[in-house]
Amino acid sequence: MTARPPVRMCARCQRTTDEPVLVHEVHAATGPGFNVYACPDCADHYPPQTDPLELLEPEAPRPSRMTIRVYKVDAGGAVIQERSEPRTWTGSPIDPTPQTSAFPPCSCPGCGTAR
Repeated sequence: MTARPPVRMCARCQRTTDEPVLVHEVHAATGPGFNVYACPDCADHYPPQTDPLELLEPEAPRPSRMTIRVYKVDAGGAVIQERSEPRTWTGSPIDPTPQTSAFPPCSCPGCGTAR
């Protein structure tokens, strides 16, 4: 008995080919994944496959950045003055703001914090 030649459809040109080239493996979290094939002419148009184990390697942690913009506005909501932009880097070894009497909680009537 002779082995049947593999026949697959090209994912790019949708023609069947008896010389399929594996161009992508789709992994599924639950259930089986599937393979994507292309004909030899279209296989050059696909990027090289990535090793799934390389995706699991930890990257160097990047600190996230938060920009606080401070504006002075009039009663109509128009910006009167734009103040400087203090930038805060989170996840870095910057000391947190000390909780002292120099930084009391807000006591304005619109704020719901305790006085």
